[in-house]
Amino acid sequence: MQDNFDNNCEELTILRWFRDEFVSEEDIKHYYKTAPIIVESIDELEANDNIYNYIYDSIVKACVVAIKNGDYEFAYNRYKNSILALEEQFARPKLTNRMVKTLKLKNQNL
Repeated sequence: MQDNFDNNCEELTILRWFRDEFVSEEDIKHYYKTAPIIVESIDELEANDNIYNYIYDSIVKACVVAIKNGDYEFAYNRYKNSILALEEQFARPKLTNRMVKTLKLKNQNL
């Protein structure tokens, strides 16, 4: 989807404004720790275009429309719940696998 949007597209401009004005510092920090792992996990999947299209349609687009309409509570809740769901689905399994591999390597070196 990166090919369809530049760094200053309307969606990113609106979402950055919303982040700076309404999202808690704690949620921002959590997002920046979690998002790269979510993206890495999605990128490894064959059907990642479908997943990114779903994220755009159901999260990004929905939040942008809500923000434009002044429904900041809906946008914040959609964002936060979506990040938590994506984390559970994509980041947690990746982190678990990394931890298991690390533990196996440590046990082999004992």
